[in-house]
Amino acid sequence: MKYLKNLSFFLVIGSIVVLICKAIDSQTVLIYLHDNIIGLLLTLLAINIASSGLIAAKIQDILVEFPEFDFTIPLKEMKISLLEQVIILVVSIVVLIIADSKLITYEYKNLLCNTILFSILTYAINILWDTGHAVFIIIDQLQQLYKDKNIQKHDDKN
Repeated sequence: MKYLKNLSFFLVIGSIVVLICKAIDSQTVLIYLHDNIIGLLLTLLAINIASSGLIAAKIQDILVEFPEFDFTIPLKEMKISLLEQVIILVVSIVVLIIADSKLITYEYKNLLCNTILFSILTYAINILWDTGHAVFIIIDQLQQLYKDKNIQKHDDKN
């Protein structure tokens, strides 16, 4: 259900942007998107992989000191986010092929393809934001754990 809600939200955002571009007869963003979406998605995927690696390393550090913690769900979510990015990369390639095809023609092809591509870009940015947010949550939690651990050590001495 969460994925359907997210998909709907980003399709609405994509539709709004594409319709605004059409209404004001501006193609700059859409041309840029067609020319650069693959590179942008690969860059965002690389950033997400690096961030996920950092998160996984910190999780391992936490597990050394606190083996009772269970990180099954966060690790599963990290895998899902990477899979999502690969899927949207493949979908964007397919959409670009359809958009450029001379054999596949229908009245709203450009509108639909542009909407999907812009939705994909905003979804990928959201995944990146979510991963970045997770990094800061882990940093905050680590600080709190070490603070609590130091307080407990201090209390044990007294």
